[in-house]
Amino acid sequence: MKLQSLSNLLLVAGLLLFITSCEKEIGLTSANDEIASVNNVQIPGERVCGMDAHMGQLLQDPAYVKRHLAKFDRIETVVTNRADCPNKVIIPVAIHYQRIRNADINCLRDQAMDQIRILNEDYSGTNSDISNWNAISNLFNTTNGETCIEFCIATKNHPAGYGLAEGDLAVTLNETRGDSDRNWSGYLNIFVRDIQYLGYSPLGGDGDGDGVVVDNNAFASISCSGTELGGTYNLGRTLTHELGHYLLLDHIWGGGCGSDDGVGDTPDSSGPYYGCPANGAATCGSTDMHMNYMDYTDDACMYMFSAGQSSRMEGYVASSLQALAANASNVCGEVGPPPPPPADCNTPTGLSANVNKKKVTLSWDAQAGATFDVRYKKTNESTWTVVSTLGSSVTLNGVKSGSYEFQVKCSESMEYTQSVNFNV
Repeated sequence: MKLQSLSNLLLVAGLLLFITSCEKEIGLTSANDEIASVNNVQIPGERVCGMDAHMGQLLQDPAYVKRHLAKFDRIETVVTNRADCPNKVIIPVAIHYQRIRNADINCLRDQAMDQIRILNEDYSGTNSDISNWNAISNLFNTTNGETCIEFCIATKNHPAGYGLAEGDLAVTLNETRGDSDRNWSGYLNIFVRDIQYLGYSPLGGDGDGDGVVVDNNAFASISCSGTELGGTYNLGRTLTHELGHYLLLDHIWGGGCGSDDGVGDTPDSSGPYYGCPANGAATCGSTDMHMNYMDYTDDACMYMFSAGQSSRMEGYVASSLQALAANASNVCGEVGPPPPPPADCNTPTGLSANVNKKKVTLSWDAQAGATFDVRYKKTNESTWTVVSTLGSSVTLNGVKSGSYEFQVKCSESMEYTQSVNFNV
């Protein structure tokens, strides 16, 4: 969808009009908001993003409107023919947990690092499930994006008054409120708390203490007390989606057939997809890219940005978020690829499933210091649910009746074990 030559005034008017109608769809009292319970966590049954409603509030301020329109003008001067970049742009991150009770700060730090790992894999196109794209890329007129941006959790020169020492990860617990904190200007801020959406973000962040808000039950792929994962939003892709908004990506369907999301290689779509749709669906005369991170599908069924989206995000960082990139050397420690995984993680053995009514505990033989990926599904279905853990077991609550299978692998390995079956 090629960016249309619309006036800035019409752009804002259209945004406000669209938001007015969108509030009914995503409001707290929506009658269609199906609720699912997994691990005793209440979360929306379908992905619900609050970006449009959030922008509706921000665009009430004429000064903000002026600054917002300038972002589109600036990015047009930057996004040209994309070339491979020799070095990634580093963006410093601070993660703020809010209103979390009985929390284990060490677990939250592990969870924060897990989420940043997911971001870096998703944005660089090195996520393990990108292989799904390779099998269907012939349906589209583009390649998957390899965004030249890397995220790091800040470790030094922290703002005072947040309980952080030099060398600590910039992970705060119940030290901030709301979705902005000017003391954290120069950082990409991620606020994690219980909200009515899975997440929300401005369409084009400012780097002035603002950031992305994510529900505490849809953050990362590791559960902690107070931030237990629920439903099908357990792979950290909610932040991947919302951060796309922060870097000026709209939802991939734009405003529907014939409307625009501002990216040239994303095909038209009439609206969002949910769950895990079949490949090849088409609503506007071309194949829909519902596996894109900017759609509404389940975490396990979104796994790529387009090359055009990557170019747009890179252009937005270069044109509007230079202060964040400039701050990286001041607040991040040594940046670059993560250290190689430990070599002593062996193929998991001793797999077993303990079923107690609707509670299922999947376990295997422990290995010190190892991280494991566990996946499970109904035996007559094709889509796996994946959970990562530092321990040697995973507990699932509220599992529906049926026949299941699960597999385990070391996180750094490409191969899962053979399936072990269990019935609920």
